Formats: sequence, C-alpha cells, structure tokens
Amino acid sequence: MVRLGWQVLRARFRQDVSVPLLRRALRIGAVVAVAVGLLLGVTEATSGWMDVGPWLSVLAVVLGALGAGLVTVSAFPVRLVAEPPATINGYQVRPDTMRIARRSVQRYLGRRMPAVEPVDRDAVLNDTALIRRTVVVDVVRIAPGVLGLAFLGVTVGMLSDWRFVAFIVTLGYLGLVPDRLRSLGRAERAHRAAVALPPVAAPVGSKVERPGA
Repeated sequence: MVRLGWQVLRARFRQDVSVPLLRRALRIGAVVAVAVGLLLGVTEATSGWMDVGPWLSVLAVVLGALGAGLVTVSAFPVRLVAEPPATINGYQVRPDTMRIARRSVQRYLGRRMPAVEPVDRDAVLNDTALIRRTVVVDVVRIAPGVLGLAFLGVTVGMLSDWRFVAFIVTLGYLGLVPDRLRSLGRAERAHRAAVALPPVAAPVGSKVERPGA
C-alpha cells in the first residue's frame, strides 16, 4: 500500500498541491535554516556550550539548522487554492474533515478490503476522491516537518543525556509519512475497485395495467 500511495502522490502532485505556495514555503524555510545555523555556529564558536568536540559541533549546527528550516516549511499551506469545492451528497465538506470517510465507506479502507458492494459504489468514489486529494496535500506538507523533527531529535540526542528518548521520538516521527502513504494507497485501492463496477441503474417504476386494457 505504501508503494501504491507513493504512485498516487506522484501522479496527483500538481493537481492537488500549489507549486508556487510550496516554493514560497521552501524559500522561507531556507532563510530560517540559514539564520538558525548562523546563530548556533556563532554561539558555539564564542562559548563552546555544546561541549561535544569540533566535528560533532559542526554536525549539530547543520542538523539543527536543517531541522528548523524544514519544520518552518511545514508551517505554511500548500493546498491548491483553485481546486473545485469538495462535496458529499451536495453539501460542501470542510478541508479538515475531507480525510474522514463516511461509515459505509470506512470498511473498504482497512488492511483487508472486502469486495465493494454495488450500492456503495457512488459513496466510495466520492469519499475516496476527497481522501486522496487531502492526503496528498498532507504528505507534501508534513514530510518536511517530520524530517525536520527527526533532525532536531538527533541534535538533542547529541547534545544532551536524553539520547534514548530522542531516538524513540525520532523513529516515531519518521513513521508518520509511511502511514499517510499507506492510507493514500488504501483509498486508491478502494477507488479503483469502485470504478471497475458498473453504475447502479436508478430504479424505474413499473406500470400497472388496468383490467380490460
């Protein structure tokens, strides 16, 4: 599912993510990284507060600066503003709820997906389309922050006695991106299964013949 999610992310990137907004976030993140790197480097050169040796000090400055810059990138929105409004049953859906499918669709998003019932076809198509759009943006936005937090965790582990805690926290943050890709892959799997089903015909009322007609 992670591999399928990655394929969906690559295919839908420009449909769901605003490239200008992402570039702006990257530029601001780069400025923050340089500023933090200079601050850490100057304070370490003048006071030696890191007390881990020259090579580890340089590594700590680099990782700390990168971590701060990447976390900053995640603080800015990258969702494509010009996207069509998301609707379910004709009602517009708030962006913060678009990743949550209705109850009848949730059973198709688990580890083992049952065959999609024809009666659920339209609901699955609608909800998984919303989930795909939202999760693609989620991954693009949180991935830099997750990597940045991992860098900061490594930096904290290098400069303090909390190495084990920093290691566990770092691993926990790194697991967020594969988890979102897995969710994206499961939504895509359900969407494809629903697409393969024929549309459900609308019920047609039968005519009752009158006696003697």
